[in-house]
Amino acid sequence: MDLGELTDAQLLALWSDVMDELRDRDVVRTANNPTGDVAEALVARFFNGERGSFSQKGWDVLGPDRERIQVKAIRITDRNARTRKNLSAIRDTDYDSVVVVVFNADFTVREALKFPRSTVEELFEHRDYVNGRIIVMGPRLLEHPTVERLDFTALT
Repeated sequence: MDLGELTDAQLLALWSDVMDELRDRDVVRTANNPTGDVAEALVARFFNGERGSFSQKGWDVLGPDRERIQVKAIRITDRNARTRKNLSAIRDTDYDSVVVVVFNADFTVREALKFPRSTVEELFEHRDYVNGRIIVMGPRLLEHPTVERLDFTALT
């Protein structure tokens, strides 16, 4: 198999299958490793923005209008579909909005949501044990009037 001949989508689907097998073999414990990077790339492409550096705190993508976007991602698999609702903590306040990208197991985008920092601060209290706010993908967020659904279908 010549991986160089595969599309990005085909490579991600192959990676998904490999990660499932590695997990079955107890080689890896999680299925999330490149999920955040893939989400950041899609968000940067969607907004025609620039990705932040690895040392950049607070935001992941800088939009052309200088909007600082914090990107969060989750990959839903058969193993975590019922239990996976919490995203990783937001520990900084140096951002203007959040985009959450929800992937299916094969890295197709299930949904993408955008909302302002004020929504995070309104809905999710600061948790000392993580030194941040944990976004929960539940009805309070999904039905909030500031949440905008984004159409990423042209990107994948």
